[in-house]
Amino acid sequence: MKVAAVGVWLATGAVCAMAQAITGAVQFSHDSDSFNEGIQTIGYTGQQGWGVKAGALQYTAPGWSADGTLLAATFIKDSPQRQINASLGLTQIARRDHVMGGVDYLEKLSPTTSLGLSAGRDFVNSIGGIQSGITYDSLAVVADHAFTDRFNVGATAGSTLFSNDNNRLNLRTRWNYALHEGAGLNVYIKTRNYQNSNPYRAEYFSPNRLGEASLGLSVRFPLAQVGVLSASMDAGRQRIDGASEPIWSASVGLASRRGSAVQWMVGGEATNSASQFASQVAGYRYASLVARVSIPF
Repeated sequence: MKVAAVGVWLATGAVCAMAQAITGAVQFSHDSDSFNEGIQTIGYTGQQGWGVKAGALQYTAPGWSADGTLLAATFIKDSPQRQINASLGLTQIARRDHVMGGVDYLEKLSPTTSLGLSAGRDFVNSIGGIQSGITYDSLAVVADHAFTDRFNVGATAGSTLFSNDNNRLNLRTRWNYALHEGAGLNVYIKTRNYQNSNPYRAEYFSPNRLGEASLGLSVRFPLAQVGVLSASMDAGRQRIDGASEPIWSASVGLASRRGSAVQWMVGGEATNSASQFASQVAGYRYASLVARVSIPF
């Protein structure tokens, strides 16, 4: 089971192109708790970046299921100086209506430094979260700085306030060093830490403290005339309220070249990290598949 950000995912679901476009996206996930999620959306984006998106949501587990719908207005801007992905709309799930939305804003302050803000409101998509109608509001500052041509650090720090009287302070960092720029080969360290003010909520995974650090490799390079292939793999340790467990994650994706008329991507990831997803830690596994397309006209 996981805490997802459907509103933010919708905002980033379409590849930005400054032309009228029809967009579509599908996402499926499954975990070792036998919790399944499916999201399918279709939308329209205008020349000025404004658009609309509608979709269907499905959640299933043994002996339980919940279906939903969503409708959202969207805005996308992608320029060398500024990136904006935003959405605002209504989600209906398990006969409850939720006003949902999100905005990711990133400004390039200099050739080496970017600063932004990420905010959103969504529902907790676990069995307990859906049944109880729990929502959350998140706010975070995002920063990235390139110390050299090869070494950069990104960080996200913020708070997530749940509607069942729990506030989660969180910090993420990613330290990246380019081993071979031509081949797109990088080595990175990523960290995640958070603390819940009202821990051990029954509706979703919420330990008192969680901390994790992983070391990994990533690669990104053109694949003949097909598109751009990217992949990553990392491993590390996760510490939850004093107990330590090994963690790993892997991802692979194939996407169109940035200048292509039709923009598309397909990718998958797998992990055993329980940072947001699990109702239990030991033996946990999670896998997801996503595909997106933007067709201009």
